[in-house]
Amino acid sequence: MRTTPPPLLTELVEGRVWASERPVWFGGVRLRARTSVIRLDDGGLLVHSPAPPTDAWVAQVAALGEVRWLVVPNCFHHLGTPAAATAFPGATVVAPPSAAARNPALRIDVALDAPAFATAVPELARVPLDGVPFLDETLLYHHATETLFGADIVLRAAEDDHWTWRLAARVTGCWKRLSVPPDVRKQVTDRDAASRSLRALRRLSVRRLVIAHGHVVDESPVEQLLAAWRRVGVEA
Repeated sequence: MRTTPPPLLTELVEGRVWASERPVWFGGVRLRARTSVIRLDDGGLLVHSPAPPTDAWVAQVAALGEVRWLVVPNCFHHLGTPAAATAFPGATVVAPPSAAARNPALRIDVALDAPAFATAVPELARVPLDGVPFLDETLLYHHATETLFGADIVLRAAEDDHWTWRLAARVTGCWKRLSVPPDVRKQVTDRDAASRSLRALRRLSVRRLVIAHGHVVDESPVEQLLAAWRRVGVEA
């Protein structure tokens, strides 16, 4: 009996937010990596943390509308963006300048911290994680759906993850709880700056946290995120 493969995109918020997952190997373990698609107020689409696009994924995204923005959230989540920019040639690529140093193939049209991006997409608030230049991450908050989008600010392993990550997560303290990634924990150069950045999240009404490496968090998402950072000495 032939079964139908699961959809590439899963709808997280009806008519507004979708996500897809793919396996990625990092440091000898296989993680899940998530790409999100947000429908903006003008009907256009923003792709957060673009995946290397397959024909099927491109077709499914294109059926939702016009992709106008490709957003690289930190200096690590850039690998799929050059191919995604080819697949969606009309999209503007937004990224931190630090990502270009890691990927010569990456074209950056607008810096992630540029006022032009904030003006063009006012329904999204940017929350930069200061004090951690190793990561150089900026979170995006979508007002209409009360959804906070991050990449590597926290991660979590679960029962349905690959055995390599389940094993490593038990050793690194990431098993079934939100945690700061092991490679980020020792790279905080300014704890006061990081603390100020994280405190800004308390002013937002966050219904769900969408991260790259772990299930969507819809139970006390901000409190769980802040608790993870408190465990590595950053109060917020």
